[in-house]
Amino acid sequence: MPATFPLTRRRLVLGLALVLVVVAALVAVLALRGGDGPEAAGTTASPSATASPAGGAQDDGADEGGAGDEGGAGDEGTDEGTDEGDAEPGGDAEPGSDAGTDDGSGEPATRETLAPRPFDAPATPQPGVTVAVAEVEEVEGEANLPGEVGGPALRFTIDVTNDTGETLDLRTIVVNAYYGPDRTPANQLLKPGGKAFEAESADGRTARGAFVFTVPADQQDRVELEVDPGVGSPVILFTGA
Repeated sequence: MPATFPLTRRRLVLGLALVLVVVAALVAVLALRGGDGPEAAGTTASPSATASPAGGAQDDGADEGGAGDEGGAGDEGTDEGTDEGDAEPGGDAEPGSDAGTDDGSGEPATRETLAPRPFDAPATPQPGVTVAVAEVEEVEGEANLPGEVGGPALRFTIDVTNDTGETLDLRTIVVNAYYGPDRTPANQLLKPGGKAFEAESADGRTARGAFVFTVPADQQDRVELEVDPGVGSPVILFTGA
């Protein structure tokens, strides 16, 4: 027995050493695995990091979707603008209808025209205003401006008397002439002796104008003179030869 004890002890020491080596190896393996764990974790974290932009893209998509919602709000604004735009012409049309029509049918209102009267019969288109043809003369019309054609003509001298108690605006007066059975419009000339009305006429005064129109000599037996004082007054018609 004493002879075998050292051998057993040696075996025990060797066994312990072997155990220590195994334990050290296990520790080393575990240490290595522990070192690999963070790397592995980093490796797995990397896809999540790459997934983050994807998630950001989704967020951006959601934001874009929100922008789409805002676009929807823009559509609503567009619809509202369209409604307002549609309402504006209607708003403009109503005053136009009131001003330009009698019954709102859309047709222009017919200006009142006084019954035709001879050249020597004065007319009163409105209280205190008298329009009279003072003279009708046969003249030879002269062409002075491009497009004018001279020839036989009539010169009409027209008087406008103001007894309204106020200054009368004469700038709106328009004079036209027609001849023949078809009321052919006569061309107006400046000469000889044409003279427009002055801009205004004081109360108690008579303003005079002269208007020259070409009328063929064989058509001067049927002439119509139209004097339009302007909106608010009826149109005056004088007829004669």
